[in-house]
Amino acid sequence: MAFMEHRSVFKYPAEDECLIRRLGAAVIASWGTLPEPVRDRLLSEARNAWDREYYVSHLNDKLDAVVRRRLI
Repeated sequence: MAFMEHRSVFKYPAEDECLIRRLGAAVIASWGTLPEPVRDRLLSEARNAWDREYYVSHLNDKLDAVVRRRLI
């Protein structure tokens, strides 16, 4: 049987949303200096993150577009 890492879902109260957005903006601002494995991990976490908007159509494409805009 394969070992599966148990990951708890990070949830935050509504009043912390502005802080979460700022941390996200800081990650995007630093994107070009992050090592590739760190970028991959961040995108993986973002794809699986809890959010009040449960379903976002074309989530992967939209996340990729956000980081591509930063690199241009």
